[in-house]
Amino acid sequence: MRRLLIALGLIASICGARAQELELPAPPDSQVLLSPPPAGFAGWSGIYVGGQVGYSADRVDFGNNVNDLAGYILRDSVLASAVSNFTVLPKVSTSGTTYGWFAGFNSQWEGAMLGIELNYNHTTLDPSTADSETVRIANDAGAPSGHHFIYDPFTVLGTSAFHITDIATLRGRAGWTAGQFMPYAFLGAAVVRADVQRTATVSYTRTDYPDNQNPPIPPLPTYNFPPATYGERQNGKFFFGYAAGLGIDICVMPNVFLRGEWEFVDMQSMKANINSLRTGIGIKF
Repeated sequence: MRRLLIALGLIASICGARAQELELPAPPDSQVLLSPPPAGFAGWSGIYVGGQVGYSADRVDFGNNVNDLAGYILRDSVLASAVSNFTVLPKVSTSGTTYGWFAGFNSQWEGAMLGIELNYNHTTLDPSTADSETVRIANDAGAPSGHHFIYDPFTVLGTSAFHITDIATLRGRAGWTAGQFMPYAFLGAAVVRADVQRTATVSYTRTDYPDNQNPPIPPLPTYNFPPATYGERQNGKFFFGYAAGLGIDICVMPNVFLRGEWEFVDMQSMKANINSLRTGIGIKF
């Protein structure tokens, strides 16, 4: 009996050792593993500054940009209101490089980040256009009884140009931290500085068509309004709008991060919008 118990003990110990050798590793955690931040990284809170470069493309609807100038030329005429709905000029797109700086402050609560940032970029965007619109207008205002005035051709020639030099935004930012990565979105106010040059030239021929009656009414002499031009030039004019966009900051050293972002600026005051792609580098204090 004693020999049997000793044999059973040996068998149990061998089976336990063999089971330990065959034990499979525990399945990996289902959570996504993110790259750990650099050693010494203390989070995203605090003041930061940086520099950036990028590429911008504008889209300007010049449309009725010179209507007020044409209206000024015709201010003493019965046709002054006729040009208010003209669409003399087309839409234009241009593009160019940008460079600038940014500075802001982040406040972090666990994974969430809220902040405010001032962002400035210098650029050279030069949208410009020239075109004309010719119509036929029937307007009896000022015509004697029995007479009818036709203005044909009635032509407005316009030129307009913006020289956009500066884009600045004041943003509110919200992001989510994931180790050394922080994707973010922003929304804020924007101001664009640009030089503006516009001209309008108006000309028309007025022909009288009297009523057909007996005895016939002789037509009034045809009147030719020679081309008259009025222009405006403003340097350093400010336009206001809003900005929105998305981006990501990536910590590459304890206090150094890289940035990539897309920004959309809408300027209703100049009927323009600007899309920008930028990359930059920042230092956190």
